[in-house]
Amino acid sequence: MLCHLLLFTFHILTSSSLSVGKTELCNDEGTEFEIEYVTAGQPLYALCPLQILLDKNFNITWIKHDSQTEITSDKQTRVHQDQKYLKFIPADLNDSGLYQCILRNSTFCVKKLRRVKVIKHDDGLCYNHSVRFLSRTTIEPSLRIECPNIDIYVKYWNIKVKWFKECQPLDLDSKHYSALGKSLIIKDVSTQDSGNYTCEVPFMYNGVSYNISRTREYSISDIPNEPEAVMVFPTNNVIDVELGAPLTLTCKALYNGTIGLVWTYNETNMALYAEDDRVIMGFTEQTPTEDGMQYFMTLNFTKVIEEDYNRKFYCNIWYFSRSTNFYVTFKKPDPNYQGFLIALFVSLMLVIVIAVIAIRIFKVDIVLWYRNSCFANADQKAADGKIYDAYIIYPKKSTSYEMDIFALKVLPEVLEKQCAYRLFIIGRDDLPGQAMADLVDKTISQSRRVIILLGNIFCEKLGDDFEQKIAMYDALIRNKIKVILIEMEKITDYTDMPESIKYIKQKQGVLRWKGEFTEAALSPNTRFWKNIRYQMPPVQHHYDEELHYIHSGEEMN
Repeated sequence: MLCHLLLFTFHILTSSSLSVGKTELCNDEGTEFEIEYVTAGQPLYALCPLQILLDKNFNITWIKHDSQTEITSDKQTRVHQDQKYLKFIPADLNDSGLYQCILRNSTFCVKKLRRVKVIKHDDGLCYNHSVRFLSRTTIEPSLRIECPNIDIYVKYWNIKVKWFKECQPLDLDSKHYSALGKSLIIKDVSTQDSGNYTCEVPFMYNGVSYNISRTREYSISDIPNEPEAVMVFPTNNVIDVELGAPLTLTCKALYNGTIGLVWTYNETNMALYAEDDRVIMGFTEQTPTEDGMQYFMTLNFTKVIEEDYNRKFYCNIWYFSRSTNFYVTFKKPDPNYQGFLIALFVSLMLVIVIAVIAIRIFKVDIVLWYRNSCFANADQKAADGKIYDAYIIYPKKSTSYEMDIFALKVLPEVLEKQCAYRLFIIGRDDLPGQAMADLVDKTISQSRRVIILLGNIFCEKLGDDFEQKIAMYDALIRNKIKVILIEMEKITDYTDMPESIKYIKQKQGVLRWKGEFTEAALSPNTRFWKNIRYQMPPVQHHYDEELHYIHSGEEMN
């Protein structure tokens, strides 16, 4: 009997010692800061605050802290534990207090308290103002309000959620309000939409229906009167880009504050535009300026392909509740005619310069060639009524033998015989007994040119030569006949020359005969004779009968 009593006492002491030992070895994590609030009459799933260890291989035990009573796992009981959750179906005001979640295995034990507070609605309201969710926002085109902390109670959102504002039911079929899953959608938001919004979700447990409600206070204010962001680039630009060329676009915006930038195409982030790394979007960068901040974001194309053309690539700006965007689009460059036009212009200018130089150098040859090609076959009398191509004036009393040879032999040989011109030379073509003054006046008026031969001795005799005076009068005043001056020798001083000769020399210059009477010098293709032919009129076809008629007329007079 005594032995049995001793064994029983030892067993009790041993059990008590082990129990105390277990309690002392369990790590106490104190009390969870977050409080679980629930409205009386509504379900509550209180989560074990040691959730970071819930995935480990632990046994979970819930106890009521004030009584150290382990809570049952019987789901038919109003308050029961279900693994990591302590469930109140529904909660009662007397359930407020501390509940301890204990995790144990063979080598470790940890515990932590969870505070549960059961409340009731404020008088006349469908919520308690102390447990509202608070939100602030600015006016937007639309507002989405979610029913908070409800996901652990509802697995499928095919249920109908009721919404209230200031505890008054909302018409979810109106233009202003609509429901989408667990969210309330408000359109055309204004400050009048501020207030307390309550969602009511039906909940079924063990065949019994309950309601779970949450209230969120929304404070809606006007958008602050802030200056708008200024987009520097792009500004709805169209830029020329070569096919296959690399390209870097830099979105630039100015703003005195904080903004966000992103490149998009077709409302999709440009980071998803190309499957490969052909298009790379950079990060938002910023640099300070005098008026605020300048923001940058690059968009790099390693090469532009055909499908990139005519697409709008948007740079989007977000700040406060505002957003704006501008685009840039690519097009293939127009054909570049600039280089061709420049080359053409330079070529034309070069041709013109060469032509001008050539004309200046070969002017005489060009004019003579033109006359030969255009007038060689002319078979008609000149329309000006002139008979002679040139009237020759030279000093008749000159002691220079070369002057007479040139006037009477050389000029006729070259101009008449070789070039088919008709000349009138006093001393050769006049008839004895003719009135000289009348003959000279008439013959000069019938001539197209007047050729005056000049020499040093000519200066003394030309001033009193009435033939020269008539010619100058006819050339300068009456008929404006062109005069050709030929120096038979180099004349250095024109001081004693008549003023009319000086004037013509200054205006058109003189030709100089070099004094050679060789066969080569008498060729009409030498420079001297070409210059004379250039100043002479085009060669006309002459009739001998006409000359005979004129001479006969002079004889009759």
